[in-house]
Amino acid sequence: MISVDQLAAIPSLGLRYLAGESGGARLVTWAHACDLPDPWLWFEHGDLVMTTGGGLPHGDTEQSEWMAHLIDSQVSALVIARGPGTPDVTPALLEVAESRGFPVLSASFDLQFVALARTVIESAVESERQRLSTITRLYDVYWQALHARGTFGDRISALEGTTGWALEVRDHGAGGEVIVSGRLALHERSGHADPAADHVEIPIPGAGEVVLSASPGRVPVNDRPLLQHLGGLIALELEHDAAQRDRLRASGADLLVGLLDETITFAAVWPELRHRGMTNGVVVACWSTPNADPLRHETIHRQVCLQQYAPLLLPRSAILIAVVPRDLDLLATISAKLAPDCAVGVSSTLTANSSVAEAARQAQLAVARAHEQDQTVNVYGEDIDDVGFLPRSMEDTRRLVRTTLGPLIVHDKSNEGELVTSVRVFLRNDGAWQKSADELKIHRQTLVYRLRRVEQLTGLKPTSTEGSAMFWLALSGAERAKLDLDELID
Repeated sequence: MISVDQLAAIPSLGLRYLAGESGGARLVTWAHACDLPDPWLWFEHGDLVMTTGGGLPHGDTEQSEWMAHLIDSQVSALVIARGPGTPDVTPALLEVAESRGFPVLSASFDLQFVALARTVIESAVESERQRLSTITRLYDVYWQALHARGTFGDRISALEGTTGWALEVRDHGAGGEVIVSGRLALHERSGHADPAADHVEIPIPGAGEVVLSASPGRVPVNDRPLLQHLGGLIALELEHDAAQRDRLRASGADLLVGLLDETITFAAVWPELRHRGMTNGVVVACWSTPNADPLRHETIHRQVCLQQYAPLLLPRSAILIAVVPRDLDLLATISAKLAPDCAVGVSSTLTANSSVAEAARQAQLAVARAHEQDQTVNVYGEDIDDVGFLPRSMEDTRRLVRTTLGPLIVHDKSNEGELVTSVRVFLRNDGAWQKSADELKIHRQTLVYRLRRVEQLTGLKPTSTEGSAMFWLALSGAERAKLDLDELID
């Protein structure tokens, strides 16, 4: 394609600006001659309109309105080669064109419009040849980048090298978060106060509110069809990435179920975590809201904040449990995306020999504490301001066990009941009703009755995050301290 400025620079055409020279960078895709009074009905975006003036109205007001209609039709420019007896071009027409940066050029009546049209058409044909060549090169470059097994950013950078544009993929549905940037875009952003100046955006097909943003790098962004081809490549990349993340989430949930019921050891999963981007410290995290509201976890694994990781995620009732990197800022960001008042509890850092089930209990206890303290993040064991919450000595442990389990121990002694045992089995089976009832050799409804009685006696609900955490802490504390529960109650 050729710009209006480039046409004006060809001496043989004899064109000169009458108004709107500021719009000279507009590209011309085709050229048509027309002396009708309503040319805007016959032309398309990017066309160059050529007229001898036969369709121009008389009078300032009429010509200014005629000019406004033509500009609104999104043609690129107007060339006037006045013929005998045609109306003079009025200052009002030129004023409208100048104010809106619309190029109006004059030419000699002797100019053969066919010569001007031929120049435009030859340029358009050559541009199309170049575009096809560039598109072929783009697909070759992208294929090579895929074959090299680089990152998404590496492939975007390769496309930048072919187009000369600075490229970014943004998600407007997530507040304009940048999904990926090419190296040229990163450089442009670091060197300019307004990196979005002169940028062009196109929607990525089938990707919601995700857009491809192109800014001038080595060359201006002046080929929208080529940019749309890039958008198609990015759409394929995003679709493939989403499918891969879905597969990783499904397999991660299976792994986490095995870790929690201890049919899989954490040491066996340790190498898999490296493949999921978790190469440093990892923890178990538990997210929930104070009122046990549902969490928007269905697409959390596709969020930009988890672009570098594929954590193990498992929703259970109104909580989300995960094995994730120990990055408290990341975990807080995930909380904000799950629900407005969501908090996260964080276990101690895991090692290859850690028990994930125990770490999950720590995380549940920590999230209950986060709700109590109106915190977004609470890390197990770091509540140094309240020695009464976590046991820090043998006496603290005894006090916690008496406070939490005392009513149940008294009940069991007096009624030959098994409330403490029922709670222990229920927690060990991660709240699985039927599995727990089978282990206790009782009917499922009997277990429901027992846990309802536990809640009546203690005020703690074993099926809630806080209740299960407190009962687990008391039971595990008594077990580690080798306390006889019957001896704790006089």
